[in-house]
Amino acid sequence: MTERNSKLTELENLLRRVPPAKRPALLKSIADLFMENAERYRPAQINLFDRLFSLLITEVDKESAAALARRLAPLANAPFLTVNRLALDDDIRVAEPVLLRSPCIEDSVLMEIARARGQTHLLAIACRSRLAEPIVDLLVARGDDVVMRYVANNREARLSPQSAALLVERVRSDGSLAILVSQRDDVPAHLLADLRVHAQPTSVC
Repeated sequence: MTERNSKLTELENLLRRVPPAKRPALLKSIADLFMENAERYRPAQINLFDRLFSLLITEVDKESAAALARRLAPLANAPFLTVNRLALDDDIRVAEPVLLRSPCIEDSVLMEIARARGQTHLLAIACRSRLAEPIVDLLVARGDDVVMRYVANNREARLSPQSAALLVERVRSDGSLAILVSQRDDVPAHLLADLRVHAQPTSVC
């Protein structure tokens, strides 16, 4: 074991001995320290914070974890493992900030969430600034009417031919979705020709 790993292990053991009632405050203090110089940290330093955060977020209440998620979400160099673990949380309060905004979440993690989580998680993913076709395919296959509208309104969500066809099929029972789908430029013309608008536009993300 290297000297560095030995010190990390020692630090992690110390954290485990912190009383549960004090762990939320400790998490906040470490987050404060990270945020103060986040842009200046080198990868090795970020990895250290990653290990500390990953350890503590499993030991604190959901509101404390959600507060960390809100702070890390916009950072391009946020601790990788921590952000992906927050995204996978069953509690939407924890997962939503990073699902909406974090550029650090892997597509494979987004796909895992889209396969297994509920509609609130799918909705958060549907509002991301960029979405690859395989992720959109899962959202369209599993999403409810609200998720469908947000997908259709997201111009950075790349539609596969299969997803475009499913959206058009859903239009038959959702006039608001019809308007959003008709305004996209990536729906095949033969599918657009079949659209019938039944309702006025609704406001979505």
